[in-house]
Amino acid sequence: MNEEILNLYRAYNVAMAADDTVVLDRLLAPDFTLTHMTGYVQLRAEWLGELQRGTMRYFSSVEDHVTVTAVGDGWRVVGQNRVVASIHGSGKNEWPLNTDMMVQRVAGELQIMGAVVTTY
Repeated sequence: MNEEILNLYRAYNVAMAADDTVVLDRLLAPDFTLTHMTGYVQLRAEWLGELQRGTMRYFSSVEDHVTVTAVGDGWRVVGQNRVVASIHGSGKNEWPLNTDMMVQRVAGELQIMGAVVTTY
């Protein structure tokens, strides 16, 4: 099971780095929220819209470490990736991002319920 969860986490990071909103749309739960390192809680539709418009652009995501822990009816995934992005015209920067996400199986499919991003 952990391999399936790891694959989901990795697919999320690949899709994010490719600005692939079609794949992200499939991976994210309808009520998904992304809490950015600034503390801003962004709704799913707003984040995907920013990716589509290019106001948030991700260029790469290199995994340093990831753990998966079973929690209640889902899994907690905590991963550290070095992410290169341009956020709201900031120019390309690299951030060491810690992503703490919850994953659940919904109607037979794994979905990311939410993610909190900080630096490490």
